[in-house]
Formats: sequence, C-alpha cells, structure tokens
Amino acid sequence: MLLYSFVFTILIYGCTALSVLKTGITASKEGKLWFLTTTHTSYVVGVVPDTLELLNLYWGPRLTSMADITLPVKLPVERGSQEPAITAAHEEFPVFGGLRYGPDVLRTRFENGTRELDLIYTDAHLKKNALTIVLTDKAHKGFQVSLSYTIDVENDIILRSAVIKATTKESYHISKALTAAWHILPPAGNANRELVTLAGAWAAETQVQRHTLHPGTSHVLESTRGIPSARAYPYFAVKDTSSDGEHSDNDVYFGSVAWSGNWKIQVHTDTEGKVTIIGGMHDRDFGYDLKKGEKLELPTFVAGYTPAGLSGARKLLTNHIRDNKDTDLVSDPDALSPVLYNGWEAYEMSVNITNQMEMAKKSADMGADLFVLDDGWFQGRHADNAGLGDWFVDTTKFPNGLKPLADYVHGLGMKFGLWFEPEMVNPDSDLYRKHPDWVYHYDERTRHLERNQLVLDITRTDVRKYVADLVLSTIREVGVDFIKWDMNRPLSDTGSALGQEVWVGHVNAFYELVEMVKKEGVRFETCSSGGGRADMSILKKVDSSWPSDNTRPDARLMIQYGSSLVIPPDMMSCWVTDSPGNDNRTVYPISYRFHVSFMGALGIGSNLNKLSDAELKEYKGWIKIYKSFQHVVQKGNLNWLVVPPHANKMTSATETYTAVTQSTTKNMEESVVLAFRQYSPFWFPLPPIKLRDLISDAEYSVNIWSSDPTKTVFEGKMTGGALMNIGLNLPYLTIQAYSSAVVHLKQI
Repeated sequence: MLLYSFVFTILIYGCTALSVLKTGITASKEGKLWFLTTTHTSYVVGVVPDTLELLNLYWGPRLTSMADITLPVKLPVERGSQEPAITAAHEEFPVFGGLRYGPDVLRTRFENGTRELDLIYTDAHLKKNALTIVLTDKAHKGFQVSLSYTIDVENDIILRSAVIKATTKESYHISKALTAAWHILPPAGNANRELVTLAGAWAAETQVQRHTLHPGTSHVLESTRGIPSARAYPYFAVKDTSSDGEHSDNDVYFGSVAWSGNWKIQVHTDTEGKVTIIGGMHDRDFGYDLKKGEKLELPTFVAGYTPAGLSGARKLLTNHIRDNKDTDLVSDPDALSPVLYNGWEAYEMSVNITNQMEMAKKSADMGADLFVLDDGWFQGRHADNAGLGDWFVDTTKFPNGLKPLADYVHGLGMKFGLWFEPEMVNPDSDLYRKHPDWVYHYDERTRHLERNQLVLDITRTDVRKYVADLVLSTIREVGVDFIKWDMNRPLSDTGSALGQEVWVGHVNAFYELVEMVKKEGVRFETCSSGGGRADMSILKKVDSSWPSDNTRPDARLMIQYGSSLVIPPDMMSCWVTDSPGNDNRTVYPISYRFHVSFMGALGIGSNLNKLSDAELKEYKGWIKIYKSFQHVVQKGNLNWLVVPPHANKMTSATETYTAVTQSTTKNMEESVVLAFRQYSPFWFPLPPIKLRDLISDAEYSVNIWSSDPTKTVFEGKMTGGALMNIGLNLPYLTIQAYSSAVVHLKQI
C-alpha cells in the first residue's frame, strides 16, 4: 500500500478579517464559497477550484468572519490507494460513480448504458437568502441537479432540497434519489457519540431509541409502506455523550426528512469517527424516468445544530414548524387548537342523529369547542368491512343528512368536525363494485386486504376527482369546520400506470387533495392508524396530528415524549378517554388522564353517557383549568425536566416512574408544570423539582392542583431564582399510584 502525506493547499477567495458575517446567506467576493449564517450557527459550502466538487467546509457554532474558512485548491492528498480522496471528502451531493465508496444519494442509468455519474459545479444563484447551486454531469450535459439552500435564521435550521432536470433530448432512468448529505466531524477528545431515533409500532409510536456510533458502522432508518409509518419516524439526532441528560450542554446535530411517503435516512460513521447522514425518498422499488423538459423534485431535508442538548434541538425543530406553516393553507398559524370531543368510544359505528345530538349537548355543557363525528356516518358503514368509498350520508342514521346535526352543534357554540378515509375502499362498496380497476393492483395477482380494505389509485385523475368532489361537497353542504383524515393500511400491490413512479405520485396526489380541502378553510388533522403520517411536510400543511391510537396515560407519556421531539404541542392531539387500554384491572384517576392530556391539544373521547354527575363535573372543572393556561402549553416552549423512564430503566427509589414537563411562554412570564408519578412502591418523597427558563428576580404566583379541579393544594408566591435553584416541592406525589399535579406560574 502506498502512503501519502495528508496536505491541504489553501486559497482564500476575497476573505479578510473585516468580512463580518451577518445572518443570512453570504457569498464570497469571487463566489464559489457561501456562508449560511443563522442566529447561533454557520454552515459553509464551497467549490474545489481544481476539480469543481461541491463540499461542506463547516457546520457548527456561528462564525464571525468570512476569513474563518478557507477554500481548498484541491482535494486532500490520499492517505492510501485504498482510501480515495473523493470518498473521504465531505461532498454535499455524493453520487454513485468513480472512486466514491461511501454513502451515495443519486444513481442514474444513461441511454448508452452508463450507470455512473460525474457531477461538477456549473452555476449558482443567490437571491433573498435562497441559494441555488447547479451541478451538471461532465459527459451528459443535459443532466442537471439544482441544489436549493434556505435557512430559518431564528431557529438555526438549514433547509435543503433538490431538483433533477433533463435539459436535452437524452432521457435518463433514476433508480435512487435522496435529497442531501450532512457531515459531522469527529468529537473532540475522548467524547463518544450516540444516535437518537424514534421507532415503534401501532399503539407504541415514537419510542426514543439510543445507539452508540461505533467507527466503521452504519445505521439505516426507513419506512417502505408508502407512508412515514409508526415503525420509525424520519428523524435523527447525533448527540455527544460527554454529559448525559435531557438538558446537558452537549452538541446535538439533528434533522428530519419532510416527506409523507417512503423515506430513508442512513447514518454512517467512518473509521476516523466522521459521521455522514444521507436522507430522502427511499430507493426501494423506486424508479423515475426523465425526458427532455421534465424534472423530479426531491423533498426537503432539514437539519440543525445546537450546543443545548436534546432539549435545545426540540425547541428549534418544533418552533421551526410553527413559524413556517404554509400560510396559503393554515390561515392563522397562531390560533389555539380547540378542545374537541369525539364520540368514537361512545358509539363506534352505531351513530345516529339522536345519539349524536345528545352527545353534542353534553359536550357543549362540559366546555368543548369542537364536536367530531367519527367513523360510521356514511352509506353501508356498520362494520369495518363495508362502505369505505361511498361517501354519502347514511339516511337510515341521519334521515335529513348531516346538516341538521352540524346546525345543532353550531347552535351550541361549537364547531363541527367529520372523519374521512378518502384514499381507501372496501370491496363491499358500491364504488368498488362499479370501479374495481380504481385500486392499486396487478391483474394476475391477489389483491391483498388489510383491515378489509384496498388502496385507491389516487394518482389517476378520475379517481382523485371522485374523492375530491365528494369530500368538498360534503364540507360545503354540511358546514364542516374540521376534517380528521385517516389512513388505516399501508400501500401494497402498487400496480399503476405510473410504474415505479407511483411511490412519488401517491404522495403528491395526497398533497393535492390536502391542499384542496384546506382551501375550504377547515381545520385538518392528519392520522394514519395513529401517528403513521406526521412528518414535517404534512405538519406544515395541517393544523393537528393524532400521535397514537393508544390513549393509556402511562403509555401516552412515553409516546408524547418521543413525539415532542418533532411535533409542536399545539399540533399533538391528546385525549382523555374512559380508563383506557387492555388492562381492565388498572384504574387511572380522571385527574391523571387529564394532566397527561394537558401536554398538547386537549381532546375528550370518553363515553359521556357512562359518567356520573360528579365525574361530568370533574371533567368540566379540568377543562376550565386547561383553558386558563391553554396558550402556555400549546404555544410555549416545552421542556422535559424528568424524562419518563421505560420499565427496564429504573433510576432510583425516589425517581422511579416519574415524569415532569414544563411549558413556558417565550417572554418567561408564565409557565405550566405537569408532574406525574406512576408508582411509588417505597413511598419516598420526591426531591424538589428545579424549574428552568424563568426570570430570576421576578416574583411568580404559584397555584397547584392535584386530584380535584375545584381546589388548589397550594397557593403562594416564589421568585424565579428560588424555583430554578431550590426547586418546587410536590409532596402530593408521594404515596398513591398514578398521582399527578398541575402547577401554574404567573409573573406578578
């Protein structure tokens, strides 16, 4: 093996000590070197003059001067013949071709049979903090990739996307098209790194997983079900482990793929400890053909850096989503999510005009703002094996249609919501009997049912028009204010006129339908058997998401902890249901169920007919308290002061099965603490809980409720300094199982 010295030759382009960097995207004087500067971070890319590769040159804490980064004249000299320089280089868009043996984002076959790419820099455009860099294949000059960079300055987020174009008569077959690569240098000293991911299953979504990053290993995160899926979430965080804990001051690089279909994130650690992350649309059964004038738009891959641990990453990512809603679809992103009632648990599919009016009256008396009619309202829907696709009101249940119910709900001062599952059809439906060809299928293959349903081929214009016409006409004729859009099975048997492009086509067709519905001015909740479709792309288009079908409060604590790393609290629907779950021997106090659901957008799913007068009064009391600080928990910054432990991760006798959150307004004038103790087998008292993000010399009123919404267990005053340094005592959580407390702080 030949050994070479590792040498960088440096050339500085127009960079002087006086070139102070302001926030935004700045190009060097001569170009080919760009600084993406947010409030606290910098991301630098540049073109190697000798060979025209586009490299990442820096990502981390904010730089102050353009002179801080210099541009290499050429790639570093190889360490050895088995370690090509281009493989070690931090390419922004590493493709399959040449001496590249690391993770690649793009694979293409040309008409002449060539299967490798050789992209070089050819152009760049910078306009209003939007940078576009064009890469072109050396030999096939009609093959172009435009890389897009934008930034969220306040939230320290870099947004990257790409467009692949065919500009000449030559056609191309693309077999892999991920969006971007991110590069992280090895940690300083002897520090180690771990990968934090979100994995799970139906009714067990977003479980936080931690994986040590060992040199020479790769981790693949993915969904291949046509949706983001509950099995994994398109999110990563690479965290230094020099110190541990939710609020440890350690470096975290984090990101998420904004795509509501198949996705893939690969985290590769090389033998030197450098980390490369690639991500975008999954390449499983992927294929896309481009002819002259055609293009393929790749989804956004967002990422950021913070020195403030996972807590800092959560704050930046959730605030980014809230601050960057699609305002054409979400007209008032600052609006609070209403307290809703959904009667699924009360009647399931046995709904009718009488029982729904009765339930609506009880909901309004209780304090709900929104009444939602779930599954069972449409033609032929008496069980889950029939009716899907026939979105016409069942006149045996609602003789005069749904408008009388909607009018009644509106008259009670509430909004009216309706459940749909428009992408699905039951074989036992008029739609399927008339159009069996409208589902994804192969003529010679079995059509595979899940939950007794098949998937409509909404990439077809006629199918999409049918779905849109029925949903939109129902919204307009009935007066619907809220849509819960469900999807209860994955894609399969994806025979379609689009061929392998169907995986992209279905997602884009879904987006088109969502946009049509949202332009009617309704609130929209995304759902897929729980949290199976809650990626960043759909979160920016809609108003709320359903994290899980599991409403057990102890399970929800863990699900909501994981979900909170990405989903803003005002978008996370949290329901109080009848003592829920598959364990009938465990009784969860009403107070505990409410307090867990206070963490996001409160909803009620209990059968109100089974509640006693005293229980209805307690429900009403807790809803009233929630509304008094609804703006804090929904729009404030969420911190987990004590993370909910898994059953096999007991910490100590005093902290076992404890979880504590704190939500605080941005001006730090108001805060809400939610504290939970699932078990206390040794009845040791909890140590004081030290709060965060308060004004040290300000005085706060402190009101605490535990099991009764009509009376506080503590009322007093404390300074912010005392609350943060001495802490808050919660003796109410010492003995009884499933104890909880709510603390409301307001600056005096």
